[in-house]
Amino acid sequence: MIQNRIITITDISRTPDGEETSKVITKGCMVGGPQDYTLHFSEMLDDEYTCDTRMHVKNRCCVSIVRTGAYNSEMIIEEGRRHNSHYVTPYGEFMIGIFAKSVESNISTGGGKLKMNYTIDFFGGLTAEKMLTIEVSAKTTSPNGKEKSGRKLVGK
Repeated sequence: MIQNRIITITDISRTPDGEETSKVITKGCMVGGPQDYTLHFSEMLDDEYTCDTRMHVKNRCCVSIVRTGAYNSEMIIEEGRRHNSHYVTPYGEFMIGIFAKSVESNISTGGGKLKMNYTIDFFGGLTAEKMLTIEVSAKTTSPNGKEKSGRKLVGK
């Protein structure tokens, strides 16, 4: 059964230059149950770029992410394993390594959280540590009757 949801994405990125946090709230849908499910949503990355994202979670510990649009990528984030992934941006194509330190999925048909802590490397050199949290909740509206949605940069 397809369930319409509000999806909140919090992305914390630590690099040698510092830490940056961003938060996106968007509409999306969820199909499946607690062990295996798929989330589908669109993200407005900035004023110019959007992406369509599908996340498939298998056995609560392996996440396959496929993005299409301005940034095309296929990534596998599997706890305790390193995977090479293809990443295409408007600036060029990259092969990146992703090592997942942890994947925690506490999502049921009513909502919940998916947390991923992983590192990204280029050519074997550590580039960033990422903490990505996906919160799924029932679709809600604001007091004026409009759906809640938006993006904000939380801090550096």
